[in-house]
Amino acid sequence: MPQKTTRSPGARTSGTELGGVCFDDEPFVEPLLEATPEIFAGHARTVAGAARLELDRLDGRIVIAVQTDVALGFRQRTESPHGPQRMNRSGRHNPPVATPKPRELRYAVDLGDDLRTEDGTPLGADPAWSPEHLLLAALVRCSLASLDYHARRAGNGVDSSRGNARALFTRRESDGRYAAMEIDVELAVKLRTQPGEDELRELLEKAERDCFIGASLTVKPRYDWSLL
Repeated sequence: MPQKTTRSPGARTSGTELGGVCFDDEPFVEPLLEATPEIFAGHARTVAGAARLELDRLDGRIVIAVQTDVALGFRQRTESPHGPQRMNRSGRHNPPVATPKPRELRYAVDLGDDLRTEDGTPLGADPAWSPEHLLLAALVRCSLASLDYHARRAGNGVDSSRGNARALFTRRESDGRYAAMEIDVELAVKLRTQPGEDELRELLEKAERDCFIGASLTVKPRYDWSLL
């Protein structure tokens, strides 16, 4: 018999069609070399003639006017032309930090004479199973797999599990399309080690959050968990 029950609340709405599934399952930037440009005050246009330096005295100071047709050479350095760079406290440029690419999981199915996965494994479901039933079955299996994943990361695990799900499909007021408006999931699990109340709450929250199927739905499923 179940020992504890945890529910996740959600909004309800009226509808026209209700379906459900129930089953028992086991856990299962290349650097560019550029010359630094320098701009000097001088004549508005280049005047042809020999290069020369003009010395003038002004208020006791020596002013050196550089003619605009004199080429000045500067030591080149590696510099990015694409905007300012961040610097650390020592005044040195911090190297750009590469953003890690998220892990990608790809799945595929092929519907011919029967429904098979990308590796050819047949689903073996009776034709009476509607797409809506398959969606609910995927949600139940995904939720249990997510729980087992987080339990094992916490040094625990799922010994056995079972569950069922029900959904209400009706017309949405926002766009007039038929869609799942209510989804209820009831899951009963037996963990290898009985966790504390706070630990159990955190574990179930992670299981609900990280179920890929549940996270892909526009309506948030309502969960009811029980410990065996």
